[in-house]
Amino acid sequence: MDLSRPLIMGIVNVTPDSFSDGGTHNEFEAAVAWGKRLAEQGADILDVGGESTRPGAAEVSVEEEIRRVVPVVRELAREGFAVSVDTSKPEVMQASLEAGACILNDIRAFELPGAEEVAAQSGAGLVIMHMQGTPQTMQNRPDYEDLLGEIEAYLKAREAALLAKGVRLEQICWDAGFGFGKTFEHNFSILKHTERFVAGGRPYLMGLSRKTSIGAAANQPDPSKRIVSSVAGALLAAERGAQIVRVHDVKETREAFDVWQAMQAAR
Repeated sequence: MDLSRPLIMGIVNVTPDSFSDGGTHNEFEAAVAWGKRLAEQGADILDVGGESTRPGAAEVSVEEEIRRVVPVVRELAREGFAVSVDTSKPEVMQASLEAGACILNDIRAFELPGAEEVAAQSGAGLVIMHMQGTPQTMQNRPDYEDLLGEIEAYLKAREAALLAKGVRLEQICWDAGFGFGKTFEHNFSILKHTERFVAGGRPYLMGLSRKTSIGAAANQPDPSKRIVSSVAGALLAAERGAQIVRVHDVKETREAFDVWQAMQAAR
């Protein structure tokens, strides 16, 4: 993919319980229609997920996640879109790859048994993310001695583990995990220091869309009304070097990026 401009990853949640849009398009036809709409609005990648990873979310079985995700991945890939699958389960990864997914986006950085092997054999893009704890425990008083250093060390360690399995360096993308085992202060420190993670040399993804810290900063408790604040966060991340932003609101983010890029192109 051409990373000379920031890419937009549009969120396609095929779930009944995601924090912002759970149940909005969690059946096959609605999810496919939503993915196509995001692509029309300017999404470069469609990120399909079948298990909510909001704080305290219940786990979903392998069989149920495959049932939710794979038909949607297959149809969107058949239409020619670049499809990512948001999962940690190696079985779901493999089924999604066979259905046409070209990116694996794993909040657990391929730590579950078998995930490294699927990643190594896939040839796909691999997003490795930092999370303290699990979705069930991650917001139970997250604490760090050296926030940025610990995140960077973890991402480097997971990268090394994947490389040892045969993954190529150019397959890997980093994600510092905004909102995953982080306080409000932690999250905005990650955003402020985006350049540090970009300096690691890998493509860098920022996923802050509509999250709780964004709502707290904007005094907006309703996730569906955090569009302006989310676009502002995405723009700040891109301005600091993030090559990919994962968003709910593709049209608004694309328009903001178009204005920013017009300014950059001006003399």
